[in-house]
Amino acid sequence: MFKNKTVLITGGTGSLGKGLIKRLIGYGATIVVYSRDEAKQAELLRKFPSIIRVIGDVRDFQQLDTTMKIHKPNFVFHTGALKRVDDIEFYPMEGIKTNVIGSDNVARASLLNNVDKCILVSTDKSCQSVSAYGATKLLAERIFTNYDYNSTKTIFCSVRYGNVIASRGSFIPLFMDKMAKGETLNITDENMSRFLFTLEDAVDTVIDALTHSVGGEVFIPKIKSYRLPTCLKALEQISGNKANYKINGLRPGEKLHESMLDKTEAALSYEVINTNLIHIRPQYTNKNFNPNKYLKYKGDIYISSNFISEDIDELVNLINKGLNEG
Repeated sequence: MFKNKTVLITGGTGSLGKGLIKRLIGYGATIVVYSRDEAKQAELLRKFPSIIRVIGDVRDFQQLDTTMKIHKPNFVFHTGALKRVDDIEFYPMEGIKTNVIGSDNVARASLLNNVDKCILVSTDKSCQSVSAYGATKLLAERIFTNYDYNSTKTIFCSVRYGNVIASRGSFIPLFMDKMAKGETLNITDENMSRFLFTLEDAVDTVIDALTHSVGGEVFIPKIKSYRLPTCLKALEQISGNKANYKINGLRPGEKLHESMLDKTEAALSYEVINTNLIHIRPQYTNKNFNPNKYLKYKGDIYISSNFISEDIDELVNLINKGLNEG
């Protein structure tokens, strides 16, 4: 699918971007990285000398459009975003400019330049959002679904997932660093749960979603979740250091449990046969979904408190795998 194709990745200097670049180069694709961070681009170029780097912000439609006109990407992975939940609570308009208007710019440029498929990397925080960050990502999903409805060529879709172990935004390396220094961990609640999977799992999820998209869907991977005490026990076993902690309560925009699907979305969802994916089918669509490729999702809400694993050995193996990938 990607051999001899051109792939543009917005915000491609982060954990997922690097994972996608490594995988797609292996598939024989030409990679264009579109990012506003020239220092991280230069660092990325040393690791992947074959990439084409473009300095630009997703807020700048003209630069996006020009980049696509020059490089003519077949596929676009839109990973660029402002992602720090507590920061966007205090600067919501900055979140809107990047995550909402920026996503519209990416989608519009993709449409005008006849990209084959364009995928938005969203977040579990867009479901039943209580944060400004989640709200901006929910709007971005809707924007992509709407562009798909009005497109005759370009296919648009989105993908949500949870905490990627060893990524820049993950609590796992942060906690391990503090434990190694003998510092006290700040946690929200002992009952808090989070979906966890590795960077390779995330790359698989995003590529599978793009591959199987018919148009307008929001994809969700089927993954397990873990409570914070289970995570701390696993980290103690891995590091040999004690996890001393204090409970600080919820931070601005934070949830006790994360959701992938709410009750209404679950009623619109299907499992994609022979994959680890569920998709939310758009309520308005002009696409034909082959019934032989899907099973109606029979679950209720997909929330981390309902999919908890207490298997510490399983989690230790998962964290070690994630740390080795990172």
